[in-house]
Amino acid sequence: MTNPKDDKERLIEEFDLLLSGGTLSIPEDIATWLGRAMLLYGVPFNYLVPDETMLPIESIRFFSLDPGWLKCLLEGACSVGRQGTLDEVLDEHLRNNFLDLAGTRATEVRAGQKGRLNWPLTGFLLRSSIVEGWQGLEMKAAGIDANGTLVDPLEPLRLDRLGPDVMLCIFNGKVTEIEIKQPPEGLHFGASWAPGENKYQKISLRRLHPAERAGDEIPEVPAADVPMREGVARVIVIHELANQMKDALNGVAAIDGTPNGRFTSAEFGVQMVESPGKAVFKSKL
Repeated sequence: MTNPKDDKERLIEEFDLLLSGGTLSIPEDIATWLGRAMLLYGVPFNYLVPDETMLPIESIRFFSLDPGWLKCLLEGACSVGRQGTLDEVLDEHLRNNFLDLAGTRATEVRAGQKGRLNWPLTGFLLRSSIVEGWQGLEMKAAGIDANGTLVDPLEPLRLDRLGPDVMLCIFNGKVTEIEIKQPPEGLHFGASWAPGENKYQKISLRRLHPAERAGDEIPEVPAADVPMREGVARVIVIHELANQMKDALNGVAAIDGTPNGRFTSAEFGVQMVESPGKAVFKSKL
């Protein structure tokens, strides 16, 4: 009778020879699937966020991927369909290589180019109305690679909407800062939110005439409250807003250099245009 230990070692040696000689290879579909699994594709959302209070409305949560957890995920998935001793032996031999096999494909899922993973892989979950309201949100991350070198921008491995107002992002390295921007084509008429009775203000009114210095100081243009129609949500009383902006600008001679500058529809349009918004978050991972 042969020794089971010898049979196991022989199977492993034969398997290694097949792999090294190119006779045996991991099927493309399986290799791609492993790479996607590394980036949490197909993982139920309640495995990522077990309780809703961990990701409340209008919040962002940073995370790092645990290689041990990912290894168990891949082992469990690859154990499905095991039928005999040979399958079990080969699975055991491959167990310590799952992360390497999946990692070679994880960088191809989004960029389509082979590369190496820079552990720790980190990212964030964002739950906000802006995810639903702005389909073309842009994400940019700065961080540190495996060598401790500052990388800006950090390579994104996955950027996906998991639901109407939830976005998942995973980056190739340790995230230190995230910049979220509205689509660049999103020029619009708008105002800034402000606390208090008047919920909105035009804070950054633009000077239409060069400022006259008072000593070393340039007079600031004060903010103008945005008056809302009574009893109707989010409807602006335009003529009152125009008058408030005119008074604020003329108060510092910012229309034509005099305190009585004309404020027409042209000046109103210039003041109302807002560029796409941007928010920056610092990670404490």
